[in-house]
Amino acid sequence: MAYKQYNSPFNKKMGAFKHSDAPDAKGKFRELSPGSLASWLMKTRNNNLQKIIGSLNQQVVFNRQKNPSYAKKMKTTMNIVRKRLGKNEDK
Repeated sequence: MAYKQYNSPFNKKMGAFKHSDAPDAKGKFRELSPGSLASWLMKTRNNNLQKIIGSLNQQVVFNRQKNPSYAKKMKTTMNIVRKRLGKNEDK
């Protein structure tokens, strides 16, 4: 019996892949300072804290081992966004 991908437990749990409606960063995460990056993310993601933090968390997770300074920059950016949107900073 052949294994059908559409019956996989992963697909049942996660659902179908959805592309983000946010614009492609095209290197902005590396180029911009934390403050400028926070402003750009807030503008392009309509001040949606969940989308912004999700984007930044993805960068932290993928880079925390091989580039800890970059991951720290993303955490700093998260704290700036939270402060600007009136949410508590990450402890």
